[in-house]
Amino acid sequence: MKKLSLLLAILIPTVFFAQSSRDINTVIQKTIDLHALKKHFNEAEKAGETPLIILNDDKIPNNLIVFKFNKRVKIMTPAQLETFKGIYKGSLDSYFVFEIMEFTEDTVKIKAVFRKSDQIAINVSMKKEDKQWLVTESSAG
Repeated sequence: MKKLSLLLAILIPTVFFAQSSRDINTVIQKTIDLHALKKHFNEAEKAGETPLIILNDDKIPNNLIVFKFNKRVKIMTPAQLETFKGIYKGSLDSYFVFEIMEFTEDTVKIKAVFRKSDQIAINVSMKKEDKQWLVTESSAG
């Protein structure tokens, strides 16, 4: 009985405060669609000639699906990116790394970088109102 109580004491807060994949998907999509980031995409990225990639880590769910410039953004682990670099002949510098994604009950703060060389720092704050995530502050550059 004590084990069950301990297990419930651990699981209930984790389940209650854990963010859904949908929330994570939404805030990542809004981040890569930021108006402040728009001017930093080059013509090859806009045309879909250079793939956009999100580096996958423990903050990114495996079932993440986001789009940019009418193309699906690739989700890759660092090992997959290295393998892809050996196959792909073009530039693979166009990737996002989500360093911090801090959720509270109805807010999220995101710190990310875009590109390996000439990094673009991305900072975003969002608030959830009526089940919708709204960008409250953002910067890219």
